[in-house]
Amino acid sequence: MMSIPSEIKDFSAAWLNQVLPIEHPELPRVAECTALASPTPGQTAEIVFLDVTWEVQQSALPNRLIAKYTSQNPQVIEEVVNVFDQYRRETSFYRDFTDPGIRIPTCYYQAFDGSSQRFVLLLEDLSPAESPSWAITIEQVTLALAQLPAFHAKWWNQPALRQKSYCVQFDDHDFFQLGLGAASEISAALSEHFDDVKLTQTLMPLVARKRPELQAVFATRPYTLVHGDYHAKQLFFESEHGGGFAAIDWQFPFVAQGPWDFARLMVLGLPTDDRRRLETRLLENYMSGLVRAGVTDYSRVDLETDLRFGLVISHMINVIAIGSTDISLVAKECSDLGVDWQDVMFYRGQAALDDWQVLPFVESLGI
Repeated sequence: MMSIPSEIKDFSAAWLNQVLPIEHPELPRVAECTALASPTPGQTAEIVFLDVTWEVQQSALPNRLIAKYTSQNPQVIEEVVNVFDQYRRETSFYRDFTDPGIRIPTCYYQAFDGSSQRFVLLLEDLSPAESPSWAITIEQVTLALAQLPAFHAKWWNQPALRQKSYCVQFDDHDFFQLGLGAASEISAALSEHFDDVKLTQTLMPLVARKRPELQAVFATRPYTLVHGDYHAKQLFFESEHGGGFAAIDWQFPFVAQGPWDFARLMVLGLPTDDRRRLETRLLENYMSGLVRAGVTDYSRVDLETDLRFGLVISHMINVIAIGSTDISLVAKECSDLGVDWQDVMFYRGQAALDDWQVLPFVESLGI
C-alpha cells in the first residue's frame, strides 16, 4: 500500500506522482504542489487544499485538489472513527460509486489502512460552487431535497446494495446497538448544553431498548442507497461565480429508507417555523419525484412512517456528535454565520420529533 499522509508536509508533488497514476494514468506528472490547511477544521477528518502545477498544462486539468485525511484529534479517533468505521466506509464508497445518481466530487485517489485507521482521499475542488454551511437558505434546502428522488429511485430495492459491507445495512445489529446505545448514554448529560431536554432523554433510551423492534420494521420497508448525513455542510451549490450542486462527505452511506436523508436535511436546514410551514409541500414534491422516477407501491403512509424513523436516526447522530466530538467547532462556525448552534443541532430535531409524535409511535412498536 502507498504511504498515507499523516501531516500536511506529506502532501508533496512526489507523493502525488506516486498515487495519481494508480487510478488516473492519463494525468501528466505534477511539477509542484503547495498544501494549505483548511481554515475551517473538520469534525472527523482534516482538510487540505492542494494547489497543483502540472508538467504539461492543459485547460481541463484541475489546478486545485482537496485532500481529506486522518483526524489529528485522538478523541475523535477513539470515540467516533474507531467505533463507527467511517474512514473505511467513505473510501469504499468513492471506490465503488462514481455515478450514484446524485452529483459527487470526482475522486482521484483513495486509500485506507484498517490496522491504523488512517485514510486519505484526493477529491475534485468543487469551486466556484460554495457550501452555505449552517447558514443554508430555504431555496437551497428546497433544491437539495429535490435531488433526492432520482438518487433514491436509482437504487430502490437493488439487491447489489445488500452486498456492500461498508454501507450501514438496515439489519446491522451491532451498528444500531452502538449508535442508539451511545445516544441513550449521552442524552443523560444534555442538560449541560440545553434547557429543554425531556423528550430526548425519554426517547433515546426508549429507542435503544426497542432496537430489535425498530430493526424488525426496517426489514419490512423498501430500501435504497442513503447518504446518511445529508445536511448543509455536506452540500455545495451554484455561486455567483458558477459551479453547481454536489453532495460530499460519504462517511455514513446507509442501505435503508430514503426519507432518512429527507428528514435530516429538512430538520437541520430549516428553522422550526419554516419547516412546519413548508414540510407538507416538500413531502409532496419528494413523493411525486419518486413516482416520476419509477417508484411504485409506495404510499404517503409509507413515506410518513419512514420519515419518523429518519427523524430518530438524525437526532441520534446529533446527540452522538454533541457528546463525542469537539462541539465548540460547530458552535463557533454557527456563531460566525449568525446561526444558533443549539437550535440547529438539537432544538429543531426535538421539535420535529414532537410534531410527528415519534415517542408514541416508537412506544407502539412491538405491541
